Amino acid sequence: MKRLLTAFFVWIAVYVAVTATLVGFQRAGLDMPLPVQTFLLTAVLVPTMIFILGPLAATLAQTVIRKLG
Repeated sequence: MKRLLTAFFVWIAVYVAVTATLVGFQRAGLDMPLPVQTFLLTAVLVPTMIFILGPLAATLAQTVIRKLG
């Protein structure tokens, strides 16, 4: 159960981060080829997931598990 819940919270974090980054690209008016857009997206999101959102999602999952018993 713990791993499933952690995976769910990580997926939510990735979904929100990808969507927000793509919206940022659109609002900045960046018209880039797909490989360039993918490169920039991963260059931003991989470190963000490893150092910020991943640990936050794991902590959130542990908190929820403790409260559920």
